[in-house]
Amino acid sequence: MIEMKASSPESGPPAARPKRYVDPLRAQWRRELRAARDALADRTQRETQLLARVEQWLQSVDVRRLGFFWPTRAEPDLSALVGRWLQAHPSRIAALPVIDGELLRFAPWSPGTALVSGPFDVQIPDTEQRIDPQLLLIPCVGIDRLRYRLGYGGGYYDRTLAAMSPRPITVGVGFDCARIETIDPKPHDLRLDVAMTESGAW
Repeated sequence: MIEMKASSPESGPPAARPKRYVDPLRAQWRRELRAARDALADRTQRETQLLARVEQWLQSVDVRRLGFFWPTRAEPDLSALVGRWLQAHPSRIAALPVIDGELLRFAPWSPGTALVSGPFDVQIPDTEQRIDPQLLLIPCVGIDRLRYRLGYGGGYYDRTLAAMSPRPITVGVGFDCARIETIDPKPHDLRLDVAMTESGAW
């Protein structure tokens, strides 16, 4: 499903978002896990292994609309494998997340799509089109043994997935250094269907 986003009338500057509570323990975990990712000495080898695992797994799933993430903050770069996934079947559509208020929507992407900087300096497609993905590849700062994900703290994926019906298949993607025993999940935390690192999936 592809739709065009309706333009909204001008109504002055947007209201400031209220500040959310930041769990100090989770904030510490994020700092430590991101530092570990930034410090990976064998990053190229690990990313090659991770991308091969993600690409092989995608071949086993029968979906036509895929949401993924553009790399930022030392995340793995999935764009080449998604490009190959698109090329394999002309009916397939890929998309990148775009912040829309408190939720994410997904803008179609293919190799060569013009990108612009969105909120938090994340690259987003320069289009008003939106799709509803059947599967989401989601970046993880941390992933625990029960497949609960630690993100950057904005809560966008949790709120978006809670609002989506039907909910897409969710696959958390990260390096082994993102693995954590537990994120101490709260009621708003949604469990991933699959978690994937360079050394395995669970």
